[in-house]
Amino acid sequence: MRELADSMALQANQGALRQRLASDGYLFFRHLLRPADVQAACDSVRTELTLGGWTDKQGRPIGPQRAVTLRDGLADPSFRAALASRALNRLAYLQPLRSLIRLILGGGAFSYPVKVLRVVYPEPSLVSTMRTQPRVTKGRYIHQDFAVTGVQDMLTTWLPLMDIPAPLGGLAVLPGSHLGPPLGAKLLRADEPGWATTDYRPGDVLVFHCLTAHAALPNHADRLRLSADIRWQAADQPAPAELVLGPAGAAVDGRRSRQAELFGRMLSREPWWEPVPDGVMLHSRQQLLAVPPAQSRLFPVHPGWQRWRPPRVPVH
Repeated sequence: MRELADSMALQANQGALRQRLASDGYLFFRHLLRPADVQAACDSVRTELTLGGWTDKQGRPIGPQRAVTLRDGLADPSFRAALASRALNRLAYLQPLRSLIRLILGGGAFSYPVKVLRVVYPEPSLVSTMRTQPRVTKGRYIHQDFAVTGVQDMLTTWLPLMDIPAPLGGLAVLPGSHLGPPLGAKLLRADEPGWATTDYRPGDVLVFHCLTAHAALPNHADRLRLSADIRWQAADQPAPAELVLGPAGAAVDGRRSRQAELFGRMLSREPWWEPVPDGVMLHSRQQLLAVPPAQSRLFPVHPGWQRWRPPRVPVH
């Protein structure tokens, strides 16, 4: 696989950022965030997972695999505690990240209160010490994140919470894939031509468009791989209610209630917290996903997307 192109030199250049995102489908920033901020998030996550019996103090998995999908993880109280930790949620509100996304999407852009914590187990064929062979995480399958939200021009920011060299299997993207038709789900091979990745470090940020194909590489180490997804959209588009209000949002249709925003009560007194803009319209994910992607504000959309239908099973 080829190396990701570093866009740090373009950090303050709106036109250049939009042009590169339109041509490549992704932007990578080496050391955009302070490593100490990311390390604090990692420490809080590891503490909760260790207390919950997921890992030993070195981050090695203990016992059977706890989760393949986010839904699996949410059934576990220690995973929920890690996901709700202030240090992890604070990452979305850090000025270098938030300012960057607003430069690309516009001043009203916001992140969804629902964040995604990725806890990836070692690949089955390379784990000989575990009593049961773990299943392959859903994120290993090639997919495009439009199927997550149904919002055109939604951006995902993928943040490594720890050093993720090649053996730990970081995220890979297929440059230019956002300009093509939808891709079918299949496991990403490490020798797949045309794909790009890197050895990730805390503070690095990978940004990609919701039509850009991506997938996780296999974890060949003996530790859990920890990363976080934070998703963003412009404020003048309808948003998926479930990602703003939490699971109860599926029944909401209309303008959001600030009091109901997920984690709003818990985080609102933090100096770094920002609410989702008041004027954002909320629709269920089911409603948003019922319509193929509209035209992008950044690039021409392949006509093959007009025949797109939501996947029958979750992509994560």
